[in-house]
Amino acid sequence: MLLAIDIGNTNVVLALLDAEDRVLEERRAPSKDGWTAEQYAAQIRALLCGRAVRGAAVSSVVPELTGVLSAAAREAAGVTALVVNSDSPVGLTLAIEQPETLGADILAADAAAAKEYPLPVIVFDFGTATTVTVVDEQRRYRGGVILPGIKLGMQALFTGTAQLPDIRIEAPAHVICTETVESLQAGAVYGAAAMTDGLVERMESELGQPCTAVVTGGLGRFVVPHCRRRLVYDEHLLLRGLGMIWRRAQGEIHSCGAMGNAV
Repeated sequence: MLLAIDIGNTNVVLALLDAEDRVLEERRAPSKDGWTAEQYAAQIRALLCGRAVRGAAVSSVVPELTGVLSAAAREAAGVTALVVNSDSPVGLTLAIEQPETLGADILAADAAAAKEYPLPVIVFDFGTATTVTVVDEQRRYRGGVILPGIKLGMQALFTGTAQLPDIRIEAPAHVICTETVESLQAGAVYGAAAMTDGLVERMESELGQPCTAVVTGGLGRFVVPHCRRRLVYDEHLLLRGLGMIWRRAQGEIHSCGAMGNAV
């Protein structure tokens, strides 16, 4: 088994993966409450319940927590964590300027998508920020777009206006709404769905061929049912990607196809 740690802007996800990178169990902890390594280690111990792991892999978009969670993994599981970055063996050619700036979350999710889905593939990750990235038929990471996440956008409306309420993210029955809360909900969910459909169309046009579209991230499940394009919702894509990268680093997975300068 493997310990996978995804450090996001809002939550830290701790997951236990089996030999096929399937998620057996997971726990969540806050990433903004100033937790110590000892507190995270307690959560890891609760996840493991005395079970041993072969190693750990970390994806982090919060640099100040990377060392904290690595120390927690060492304390609770007795393993040295592989911290994923652009030098990690992700199985993709990073065909962009400044690949060292690419987030570990994108690397992990796109590594899994490129291995498991027909190429080219477009990956939507609906988290604190929404990222939309492309891997082409040659397994080259081509780049993408970054935009505010659904909740972040709604929080901006709530804090930046005097009369708009904070809302729960869910889809109302209609797009054309007659009261404020439903109008906000429609804007959040149907707006994200229209954005998703539109970006798939534009990216396919730019690539000159149809693509597989995969959605991940906690808020993605609210969006996919309202899209008009065929999409796959894959909740654990990033976590499985961490498992794949760790096993590739151990020499257990070999990259397939013509990889060029793949890492």
